[in-house]
Amino acid sequence: MKKLLVSFLVIVLLSGAWAGLRFTALMQGWLLTAWAEQENSAHFARRLQSEVDKLYKGNAVYALIENGEVMDTHFVSIGKPVSEDSVFGVASVGKWVTAMAVMRLVEQGRLELDTPVSQYPKRWQLPESEFDNDLVTLRRLLSHTAGIEDGLGHNGFAPNEPIQPLTEHLTQAADADPGVNGKVVVTSAPGESWAYSGGSYNLVQLIIEDVTQQSFQQAMQNLVFEPLGLANTYFQVKRSDPMLAEYFGESQQTRDYPNYTSLAATGLYSNLADMQKLLLTNVVNQSNQRSLPKLLRENSLKQMWQPEGYVSGQAIWGVGLMLFAPTENGFVMGHGGKSEYLNATVRFDSESGDGFIMFQTGNEEAFASNMATQWTLWKTGKPDIYLVNNRMDMVLRDIVFGSLLILLSAVVFWTVQYRRKRSTKFS
Repeated sequence: MKKLLVSFLVIVLLSGAWAGLRFTALMQGWLLTAWAEQENSAHFARRLQSEVDKLYKGNAVYALIENGEVMDTHFVSIGKPVSEDSVFGVASVGKWVTAMAVMRLVEQGRLELDTPVSQYPKRWQLPESEFDNDLVTLRRLLSHTAGIEDGLGHNGFAPNEPIQPLTEHLTQAADADPGVNGKVVVTSAPGESWAYSGGSYNLVQLIIEDVTQQSFQQAMQNLVFEPLGLANTYFQVKRSDPMLAEYFGESQQTRDYPNYTSLAATGLYSNLADMQKLLLTNVVNQSNQRSLPKLLRENSLKQMWQPEGYVSGQAIWGVGLMLFAPTENGFVMGHGGKSEYLNATVRFDSESGDGFIMFQTGNEEAFASNMATQWTLWKTGKPDIYLVNNRMDMVLRDIVFGSLLILLSAVVFWTVQYRRKRSTKFS
């Protein structure tokens, strides 16, 4: 009996050690191979261009940035040519830009990150819930920790359809995904867990409008776009814009960009040149002596970079931006955006000024994000949160198979031992 108990404990310990080792290998990227050595930018740039040329199905643009300077760009299209000036829909990247506007209003003393948001809207309030709505703050709305799990989807409205007013959309979104309730309501205790919530940003949009007494587009123009000199960045598509990139969809057919009520959550349009300025305003290290555009104080930026959202103990979200992978002094940060056949990504290291920006349409999968995953692995040697998530099933399978192998090995060992003893006993 004692030997059986010891055997069981050994199996448990070995299985636990194997699980820990396999999970650590995933998080540290031990089994992953970057496209190039960290110091070999030219090699990475060539591999990236080759992959994009091979895989794009509609159009794509990207910029590789090192020490605040663009070191490589690439543009491909099956139709109308694209360039660094081409304007793409960048979907949820607008959440990050909206968060910058919030921080400007905080610096101006017009908003506070940790005050109940109920004091700001004039036209709409969160419905009563079984939880304390006064725990819903701007910090939690921006970090997806406010307990608002809306699952709206934000499909938008066709060019010939009326755009639903924001207050009605908050109450019951007309463009919600099938099968979801389309309501912005507190469904879990604020501050206790992370759950991605576009509806949280609809509420932030309303707050910005009510506090500034301006339309969201005009407020963003005054707070962010004009101070940074962004001439080709706006919310709500401008169909007459000659620089608007074609939107390729299924079977490489062109489609219309939709109109959105959810501007802050998914309605941003921009180009590489403007997005680089937005990226550089988040760089704190100016050792290269370049005059980088500045929008926010360093303390405000550091509040945005402070981890607020966690999944399985891993920091994945700050105030308005994603924390993709750890670096020596912080994180590779930024935001992604995804709609049907459209994908955008912005990533940067605030210390080094290195970054990657890519917009694309025509690919059903998250093509830009996949390329950004490779950039992050190259820069940090570690997988980003997407790669961790995509490989988790494989890791769990390896853990199960490894544990079964340990169990089988123990059974074989004790069977051999048992037969030896029997053989010795009767010899």
